[in-house]
Amino acid sequence: MKLLCCLCLLVSFYANKTYTTVCALEVDAPAEVSDTIFERFIHDFRTDPDALFNWALYGTGAQNDKDKDAYLLEYKETVYIPEENYGRITMDVIVPGLIRFRDIRLEGIVLDERKPIVYTPDICADSLTMSKIPSWNRHFLIDAQYSGQLIEKGYGNIYILPVDSTHSVFLLDINVKYGWFFNIFINMRVYKNSVEWRINQYMQNLKRVAEDLYLEEKSVLF
Repeated sequence: MKLLCCLCLLVSFYANKTYTTVCALEVDAPAEVSDTIFERFIHDFRTDPDALFNWALYGTGAQNDKDKDAYLLEYKETVYIPEENYGRITMDVIVPGLIRFRDIRLEGIVLDERKPIVYTPDICADSLTMSKIPSWNRHFLIDAQYSGQLIEKGYGNIYILPVDSTHSVFLLDINVKYGWFFNIFINMRVYKNSVEWRINQYMQNLKRVAEDLYLEEKSVLF
């Protein structure tokens, strides 16, 4: 049995007016099982986004905490057309006790790529960066834009990295450039409390669901 050398990475930084968070988790499930979790996410995103809050986004809603709830997103419509590499989200952006921005639309490129599984046994999650990604099995790129006072640009990547026949690594890289309104009150402390925290919750949810599914599959086999 492989002994995982390091379990996770979670780091955020600010450069070129953009907040970036990198999160990597080692997962006790193979790439094939991890891939089915990504398929489930896409299915729910396209057909029933509210269902995501029952698993992938579980626990990421309002927390009744002024730091974690600096601003909240209320999803209203999602569109994903894989044949055109196109996606769109319509949502309300809420600053509790201050204002609600209605029907904000983010749209842009959504790219879904697959490669054959090639194992990289020496992966350590806490030393991964975008420039050091080894062989990956699946990759999503989201590059969205919104011309307005809230968000100028948002883009991100998520990868499944095969480790061996029983383990994989999830790597997520998120980048957000806010518009002038949010720049008034969002600093690194606010960002880490409200955004980084939710990114970590989301990734931990994906890890947990993938590992639970793998345990179920093993119990059926044995």
